Amino acid sequence: MKILQGGVPKCGNFWLYQIIQQVLKRSGRDAPSFIEKQPIFSLAKEWDLNFPEQARIDVLEITDLQDRYRISSVFNMPIDSIEDYVAKTRHVWTHSPVCKRSGEVFSLFDKKVYIIRDPRDRALSAAKYYCSPYMLKYFPQEETEPQRFLEKNFDKLMQEWVWHVWDHLRLAKGHNIHITFFEGFKMDFPQELERLLNYLCIELSEAQKKELEEAVSFKTLQKKNPKHLRKGSSGYWMEQLSDEQLEKANIIAGPLLRYLHYPEDRNQPMGFSYPSQKEDFEKLRQEIIQSQQLLYQE
Repeated sequence: MKILQGGVPKCGNFWLYQIIQQVLKRSGRDAPSFIEKQPIFSLAKEWDLNFPEQARIDVLEITDLQDRYRISSVFNMPIDSIEDYVAKTRHVWTHSPVCKRSGEVFSLFDKKVYIIRDPRDRALSAAKYYCSPYMLKYFPQEETEPQRFLEKNFDKLMQEWVWHVWDHLRLAKGHNIHITFFEGFKMDFPQELERLLNYLCIELSEAQKKELEEAVSFKTLQKKNPKHLRKGSSGYWMEQLSDEQLEKANIIAGPLLRYLHYPEDRNQPMGFSYPSQKEDFEKLRQEIIQSQQLLYQE
């Protein structure tokens, strides 16, 4: 089985990676790694990266013109043959948005899992990450305070989420992409795990499921990865975003937020719903564009 996991950066991708790795391990499946067989690996595993095992993760970058393999954000190289690359790994992580070559790459994987997180929480998490010592070390920038970074880049972060998520939702049915939610794992881990296991066609005992949940709990993972994991909560945008930012979020992402049944304001309970594969995604795209036109009105 070849598994490709995707998602917008800072949407719970690290957590999803750990969950899938634990599923593979506890179901007796090996997890061969492409990157561990590359000459750079012996050097990279000694680098000061964001979390201990980062150098061992097969990260794929998909573009219109080329596929590349990466180690975090500090190293990447072109892939000569994507077929050979996939043959040498089992579980691959990508943040790439949909492009002309996405379908070709998707077809090489048996299973595709895409994680979604509320974009307002994601924006707050991204601001902290881009201003972290790790990112500032490799990618120095003028803004070093998360709040200032968020104010300056809020629109961009929301736009990135909208079109990344919309594209994957519209392709989910045709490419058999399993949609999972960060909030699903937070609010009812056993249920969200069961959905994932059913999709992967993997059975685990109840004891194995409980052990897995403990192994990937925020408390456990934070001890091992203190630089990468900070808060790991959902709905904290209700307290931290300004009224102006909430209004801007609804303009940029409102139709998609409503489609996924995320709360639109502070007074609503945190929730979401799994998308319907019968949705008219072209209509949804037009609704998003129409909503965003308010940004350009004088």
